[in-house]
Amino acid sequence: MKIHFIGIGGIGVSALAKYYLEKSCQVSGSDLVSSEITKALRKKGAKLLIGKHKAKNLPKNVDLVIYSPAVPKDNPELKEAKKLKIKYLSYPEALGDLTKKYFTIAVSGTHGKSTTAAMTGLLLKKAGFDPTVIVGTKLKEFRNSNCRVGKSRYLVIEA
Repeated sequence: MKIHFIGIGGIGVSALAKYYLEKSCQVSGSDLVSSEITKALRKKGAKLLIGKHKAKNLPKNVDLVIYSPAVPKDNPELKEAKKLKIKYLSYPEALGDLTKKYFTIAVSGTHGKSTTAAMTGLLLKKAGFDPTVIVGTKLKEFRNSNCRVGKSRYLVIEA
């Protein structure tokens, strides 16, 4: 599967990109600025474009476009995906779609979501449940990543 991410440098969107890279998908993406996050994604195999968003940034034969909530509806890449009738999902929609494949533990609230989701993921890992974890912060226990892909049916996310 070929997936293009608009706003790939964001903490949430980058976690999904890492997840799909681990699942052997072809990942491409764009962001306005280079960062540690975009550099790490490049090292993992993502094809990235940094700078102004343009319709031509959308690779050929893309199956799915996932965009950050920070991306405006008139973004040229998003408009091109719509024009070409490519399936597109916002980050929350894409995360919701992913939960259909797992027994999901979603942590919600105003404060402490990242900490609580991370602790839940670590507890499940230590207990031998091997969960997939997507959080809004990098964890040293997950190799300084915001995503850990496990082999079990459990998924821990921030909601």
